[in-house]
Amino acid sequence: MKKILFVLFLAMSATSYAQLSAYINGKAIKEGASVSKKDLASLQVGFKNQKKVTIISGISALYVQLLDANKKDIQSFFLQKDGYVAIEDFFKSNTPTTKYKVFGEGGFLSNGNTLDWILSAAIGQEAQKTIQVKIGLYVAEETGYRQYGQSVRLLEPMTFNVPIWDAKNVTMPFLDLTIDKTNIAGDMDTKQNGMLGRKETEIGYRLIEKDKIWYTAFALDSDKYPGLNAKEVADDFIHAGTFYANYNQMNDKKPFKDYDIQKYTLPWDHINDLLDSKNRLSKLSYRVNKEAKNSNLMNLFETVTINGMKGYAFKSSTDEREHINATKWTPKGNFVIYILEHPTNPKLTLIISSSVKNNGNTLEETDALLQTFINSIKK
Repeated sequence: MKKILFVLFLAMSATSYAQLSAYINGKAIKEGASVSKKDLASLQVGFKNQKKVTIISGISALYVQLLDANKKDIQSFFLQKDGYVAIEDFFKSNTPTTKYKVFGEGGFLSNGNTLDWILSAAIGQEAQKTIQVKIGLYVAEETGYRQYGQSVRLLEPMTFNVPIWDAKNVTMPFLDLTIDKTNIAGDMDTKQNGMLGRKETEIGYRLIEKDKIWYTAFALDSDKYPGLNAKEVADDFIHAGTFYANYNQMNDKKPFKDYDIQKYTLPWDHINDLLDSKNRLSKLSYRVNKEAKNSNLMNLFETVTINGMKGYAFKSSTDEREHINATKWTPKGNFVIYILEHPTNPKLTLIISSSVKNNGNTLEETDALLQTFINSIKK
């Protein structure tokens, strides 16, 4: 195949001033500036005096890239032009005062989530306490069908910084809370069980300690689950856990004579990996704890008040087996869950829980970890 011609004319005038420009709320900002995350959505970009190019075929892109502290890409937004005619028209129609909207409707294309989602997901990520915004303009030669050569900068990139969160005041929008993260190690990742915007989707936070103890924080809303409160959540949890701890002995249609396990459809498997027939909470197994079969399961909870929040705590060792029909169970780790009234929003119930699948963790270290998180909640 005959190579497609691609010629760069680096015809920069000695008197011209090449630059990329960024505007926040309509006002120009300087290289290296610090911009409030609340104002980032207003970002517009522009350029002038770029290197002159003549191409037969290729692409050109004006882009905005979000980078973490390690210069790793978080996400990019771009205005791309394909082919000679489109690229030439793009450069000819641009003026030194042209401003291009980046985010939202009518803005640049992106290869992932919205800006709001990115900023929310960055909270609690240690490498994203401050995000760097990089603006650039490049062209690339088409070397074959949908294949391109190296990109060539037409202007030197421009960067500025956006502080996202401070350890003393970490806003957790999916919990409707603020915490002091000073004593909480590692990253807080958002965790969701479905697409954004769907009614059944729950979004919370997942953390890990010492590379072995996974735990999560969720807030369930009574507007979505009518009648839900801390007691109802605890009741649903203890019955779901008992069902899976005794999976092979349960009647699927009515496993409990005094409780409807279908009353709620709370996403326990998403919250703490509870709904897995190969793992069990030992205290809820009829074979391990014979009292569980004939007692009021709610009596297995401790009633607690922690950091001024009332609710329930449950603790148990965990076991695992190789497959659903295996009768041999082996010790795995330990499990702790706190189900608490929300300190400021009566519609929400907080769930702070370790994972049933944690391996080799002690009860004491797991409980201390969850209590540290709960005591970090600011009221």
